[in-house]
Amino acid sequence: MNPSPVLPGPEARLRVGTERDGGGTVVRVGGEIDPDTADEPEAVLARALSEGDDGTPLVLDLSEVSSCDSTGLDALPHPRLPARRRRTPFAVSAASAQVVRPLGPTRTGGLLGSPVPPGRPP
Repeated sequence: MNPSPVLPGPEARLRVGTERDGGGTVVRVGGEIDPDTADEPEAVLARALSEGDDGTPLVLDLSEVSSCDSTGLDALPHPRLPARRRRTPFAVSAASAQVVRPLGPTRTGGLLGSPVPPGRPP
């Protein structure tokens, strides 16, 4: 299936897109996640979860996020609880260093799963 159109965030600072294939849905986020943009990836994740079948994996790719503040970190784990209720596997496939770096001090890494390199913190 073809990827959905990329949805620009405020001032085109954020890119969010979804792709569906036989293995589930991938939500790709790039750019800045901050108070002005954090609602968009959360809404796209919620929509992807509601449109998917129970048990169909939902994957979040944060490898192209250039900055992420505490608001972004707060918004990203929200799909985990509804995903569990629907028995939908939810995982972060990759995350940039800008996402992974604040996970340690905020102790939110467990909520997102285990991002793979290049986002591994020092």
